[in-house]
Amino acid sequence: MARINGNKITLKINSKYYAGVTDTDFSGSIKWDESLIKEDNGVAQKELNIHEEKISISGIVSINEAGDVATHTDWADIRAAYRAGAAIPFVYGMFTTGHPEITGNLRINSLSEKAGSSGKATYSLECEIIQDAALIYTAISI
Repeated sequence: MARINGNKITLKINSKYYAGVTDTDFSGSIKWDESLIKEDNGVAQKELNIHEEKISISGIVSINEAGDVATHTDWADIRAAYRAGAAIPFVYGMFTTGHPEITGNLRINSLSEKAGSSGKATYSLECEIIQDAALIYTAISI
């Protein structure tokens, strides 16, 4: 079984790489409703209520230079999308033929920026994946 280095998995927002990403975390949880009706003969039934997924992103604050605008989303773009509460198309994966990708729309729920007196400015984002969007898990071909 092949192991995958974490630096191979990244995120595109609005079809562009997000500049400065150092860490991504994709997570999900399922919530169930439990019911017990007489026809179930005392055996509770579970029904899918909601499937919640989110992406956390952190990295170094980066501003595009002239040559990056076509390929990278920068901090100014992300701030604007956060303030607007906009749905943002995303793709999460390895961007290599034969490897799975997750696509959909996300919304930035929280944004944090740290700028100390030394070192680079850093950021973190907490994003929810909007459930009315179709998530596409592409098939893995090995």
